[in-house]
Amino acid sequence: MREPLSKWLPHFVAVHEFTPSSSRSHTSIDSYAGRPTLLSTATDAARRLRLPAYIVLGYMTIGSVLDILISAQPAIIHDLRWRLGVSTLLTGASGTELLGAVLFLALALLAADEVALWVGFALSLLIGLGYLVASGIFTLDSLQMRGQIKPDMVDRFNLGLGWTLFRLVFTGLVFFVISGAFIRAARNLRRVADRVSIKPSATPLVVGTPGVATPMPRPNIERPKAPTA
Repeated sequence: MREPLSKWLPHFVAVHEFTPSSSRSHTSIDSYAGRPTLLSTATDAARRLRLPAYIVLGYMTIGSVLDILISAQPAIIHDLRWRLGVSTLLTGASGTELLGAVLFLALALLAADEVALWVGFALSLLIGLGYLVASGIFTLDSLQMRGQIKPDMVDRFNLGLGWTLFRLVFTGLVFFVISGAFIRAARNLRRVADRVSIKPSATPLVVGTPGVATPMPRPNIERPKAPTA
């Protein structure tokens, strides 16, 4: 059974030293092995690669949206066939958008990037709403278009209508799920980071020098004087 995020996230943050003013962290050294832990090594690698990774993910997701905008030119919003064509293009790009969102979530979480998690939450929420709105528009346009279809092509049209509508609704709902994962990860990361950053204000007083035994004070015992003749 899949463990909740809040159960293993404290262990994830425990291998880093967070400061309240910054999300940067320092790799902790395993006190038993004397070397960086596997999780901290993966996190450091993600931090070094996150800038080019963000660029590649942005190119993959934003590039697919630009392809749709370019293919839909010239824009004829009042044309029924144009709106149906745009809905079909959005359906074709849904897989790329979902993959980019999941990879972005994994990278931001592994790099402990709180800002990226909140950005991913906002974008996922907006894209999910956009796909659900597009599914409603597509349904109304398809019902209007159905009267212009030849009788022998109605079954094929209905099949394509159902599949395209399912993909639009499915993509919108999955984006809502991904946005929930983004906000849960961001809140848990902030909560654990605040808890880890709390340190005691004073250090315990250590008496004596390490490795050197502290001499014990000798008791002051008065010896009786010998009697004189």
